[in-house]
Amino acid sequence: MSAKEIFKLYSAALDRGDLDAMAALVHDDFRLEGAGLDGIGKPEFMAAMKAQLDAFPDYSENPSDITEDGDVVRFVAHVRGTQRGTLAFAGMAAIPPTGRQIQLPPEPGWVKVRDGRLLVYHVEAVDGGGIRGILSQLGAGSYG
Repeated sequence: MSAKEIFKLYSAALDRGDLDAMAALVHDDFRLEGAGLDGIGKPEFMAAMKAQLDAFPDYSENPSDITEDGDVVRFVAHVRGTQRGTLAFAGMAAIPPTGRQIQLPPEPGWVKVRDGRLLVYHVEAVDGGGIRGILSQLGAGSYG
C-alpha cells in the first residue's frame, strides 16, 4: 500500500472518529511536529486526538493538495469542527461545550510513513493555526 493510501485511510478514520483505526495507522515510534504539541509521541498524540474528537464530534482536517514522494505525503489541512463536548487537553483547564464552529486557516503539512504507519506528522506553523488557533476561536485565550 502506498504512503498516500495510508494517509487517506488515516484521514478517513479521523473523519469517522474511529480512534482504534487511527491508532492502528500510527507507528509506535511516532512523533508530532508542530500544531502546538511539538515532539509528542503516539500515546500523547492519541490522547490529544481523543480530546479533540470528544469536543468536536465532526472534527476533520479536510486535507487537500495531497501529493506523494516516496514515503512522504504532503497536503494542506483545513481543520474545522463544532465544539459539542468538553475540550480537555492534558495539563490545561477543560473548556465546556461552546457550540462554536472552528475553522483554522490552511495549514501545510506532511507525513512520513514507515512500515505502513504514520511515523512523523509535521504541521507548518501558521498564524491562527494549531492548538492556539482552536483555543482562540473558542474564546479560551492563548496556550503555550
